[in-house]
Amino acid sequence: MELKREDITDNIIIIKINRSYRPGMSAESLYDAARGCWKISIPYASAADYALAVSFGEVKEVYKIYEWCHASEERRKTIEYDPEKEKGRIIFKGEVASEEIRNKYLGKNIKGLYKKGDMNHARVFKAYCE
Repeated sequence: MELKREDITDNIIIIKINRSYRPGMSAESLYDAARGCWKISIPYASAADYALAVSFGEVKEVYKIYEWCHASEERRKTIEYDPEKEKGRIIFKGEVASEEIRNKYLGKNIKGLYKKGDMNHARVFKAYCE
């Protein structure tokens, strides 16, 4: 099922994890892949309450975001820290969202929200209001 702009009723950030996602990966590995490290600003990312981890257009998991910080301040358990690669990047702290929120987004296709060729790996969408 395709997620349309008007279906977004929460402030979300879509995070593309195409290169990191593997079918059958652990929940902890999926969380670590989704939460960092992103080359965006904390004020921009902080507009989102939830993060959608997306692989090749499909939402694989939904997270409630508690906080964004610099990647140098937080370590992921399943991905080795690389100070050069993570310099100037940010990461979020959170947990899997409630079932109510997950049911809105999990498994949906988001390809229609992007223009062809859009390479943004992390993009914020504010709740749709008519």
